[in-house]
Amino acid sequence: MNLRNRVLIEGTLATNSALRTTPAGIEMIEGQIIHLSSQEELGSTRKVEFEINFLAMGTIAQAISRLPQNTQLKCKGFLAAKNQRARNILVLHIDAFELLN
Repeated sequence: MNLRNRVLIEGTLATNSALRTTPAGIEMIEGQIIHLSSQEELGSTRKVEFEINFLAMGTIAQAISRLPQNTQLKCKGFLAAKNQRARNILVLHIDAFELLN
């Protein structure tokens, strides 16, 4: 089964944790991104605001750990459940990003 799950989101780096290492020796970081935009829906403009939790691993985690808070980013990745018990809580797994400011 190869169903698509790709996300492209722009936002502001709100918080990030300290870079840490998994038991397998992979560096990782977690945090939140704030997204604000106006979207067209059925001919009307809708204001969209939300925070999304993210997780990044490896070299992406290292790069994000060096960014200051309030950095504007364009993030690419996929959505996954936080864990097996919290399947309704989604986390953006970032596998690429660009600086916007």
